[in-house]
Amino acid sequence: MSLPPEAMAEAAYAFGLWTGWAVLHSVLASRRVKAAVELVAGPVRFPLYPLGYTLISLWTFYVVMQKEPDLPQLIWLVEGAAGYGMHALQAAGVGLLVWAAFTVDGLAFLGLRQLGHLLRRQLPQEPDPVRAFRTGGAYGFVRHPMHLGGILILALQPRMTLNALVFAVFGCLYIVVGSLLEERRMAATLGELWDDYRRKVPMFLPWPRP
Repeated sequence: MSLPPEAMAEAAYAFGLWTGWAVLHSVLASRRVKAAVELVAGPVRFPLYPLGYTLISLWTFYVVMQKEPDLPQLIWLVEGAAGYGMHALQAAGVGLLVWAAFTVDGLAFLGLRQLGHLLRRQLPQEPDPVRAFRTGGAYGFVRHPMHLGGILILALQPRMTLNALVFAVFGCLYIVVGSLLEERRMAATLGELWDDYRRKVPMFLPWPRP
């Protein structure tokens, strides 16, 4: 279908909003920002940074959703068996997200476990990348199960409006770029341990490996 220039301009504006959110999200996750926050907050309160990061991300996500223009134009509608198949793959994406959350410490990932430690006045534990590294469960299926789950949910929508398409394109691009950056960070942190894992487990597509 052909879209009017006004709709294309609003779609570009919406994509720009989400790109701004992604930049903020990435900056807050950078090592320099974390080091600065640790210097100001101190070693006792710094473990709460993941919780603060999660809350800021959710709040700014909500703000962008409120600012995003309404783009109800229908891009595609898949019905019948093909539509049910797309829903099934989306459900598989949700299942993959849940599986990955149970494979790793989901509470620590969100910062809730650190909050519990602080409320109980327990000393925070120093993060150990090697101990936190997981190769079983969902992470034995693909190297980025949460990211793959997100792509399945975003890309395989049987009813796709222009709003949904803008967010799906942004989300999938952000996930892929984030995965590539995470691969580089993990290789620098874990060295041969990551190289061996990368040779055995595929990045996104779970095809068999020798």
